[in-house]
Amino acid sequence: MKNKFRKGEVVLVDGIGKISEKKHRQLGIIEAKEYLYNDYLVTLISNKTEDWFREKDIKIVMERNFKKQEKFKVVLAIDIRGLEIIERKINSMPNKNNNIFNKVDVYKEYQAYGKHYAILIWTSTYWSENNFVVNCIQNSFRELRKQNIAYKEIIIGETNPDYIKILEFIDNDPNVDIFEICHKIKIKNVGGILV
Repeated sequence: MKNKFRKGEVVLVDGIGKISEKKHRQLGIIEAKEYLYNDYLVTLISNKTEDWFREKDIKIVMERNFKKQEKFKVVLAIDIRGLEIIERKINSMPNKNNNIFNKVDVYKEYQAYGKHYAILIWTSTYWSENNFVVNCIQNSFRELRKQNIAYKEIIIGETNPDYIKILEFIDNDPNVDIFEICHKIKIKNVGGILV
């Protein structure tokens, strides 16, 4: 099942909102999709409120460019328990198209002080926030933090090398803090260049 509208896309809403139960005809921004009912959460631009609308009540207002231009290098070091949580979320999703989890370039497990960890590396990928796997990974980080499970994710732009994003929870477990960034991503204390 493919999303008709993208997250962050400006659309025209012409229908009744499920929360406000009022008729709206105005511009909005897509925030999320609810797959069971095929509804979209839209932030209405005029009053900055959010409401759910049916797909048929939403129209595209600007022409879209579907060319995937931005490529990224992504590495993820994570406790195996956290990886299992992410995999369960991915498997529970109804949309299985474009599962970049299956396109990982390097997968390596390692142990430190009796705990099991995994390294996942995508050397050149389209890391789009609209991809359901990327959403599952990013949304799982909050849950991992609550459960005190360590992770570190580094995203570096391949087409735009100035772009770098680091998401980490390493306070309780420094065993996932294994990457060093210097135009390449390296494993600390071992010296191997990953990407």
